[in-house]
Amino acid sequence: MEIREWLFRERLPLLQRALDAYTLRQRVIAENIANVTTPEYRPYRVRFEEFFQQHAGVANKGLRTNNRHIPIGPPDPASVQAERDMDSLPEPERYAAGESHVNIDREMTELLETQLRFRFAARMVGRYFQSLQTAIRGTL
Repeated sequence: MEIREWLFRERLPLLQRALDAYTLRQRVIAENIANVTTPEYRPYRVRFEEFFQQHAGVANKGLRTNNRHIPIGPPDPASVQAERDMDSLPEPERYAAGESHVNIDREMTELLETQLRFRFAARMVGRYFQSLQTAIRGTL
């Protein structure tokens, strides 16, 4: 059991959370695009990268030996989850978006960005398991 924890505790939880977040973001963007003609519809966003940007300059991480200890430093990648949040529209964009407050150009751009991030994370998971296979087999 300890070997499994050692092999899968570093990068894999973060990549798994990233794939989940990008899947959720894809669904939310599709919902926003589907409601582009719905009056008074407010678009949603998925927050995931913001959790890591808040702790970008923090290098120290405290060791928690008890669940009652206050966490110090950046969040554990395995504990970060994506959140669906109501989008706040800037004033100039409200007039460009129309009645539904959905800017189709912005949604399509975010859709493309999400697809690229998902592909990158999926490739990194594939390479991770490929490197494990190479280490087990001993061949390149």
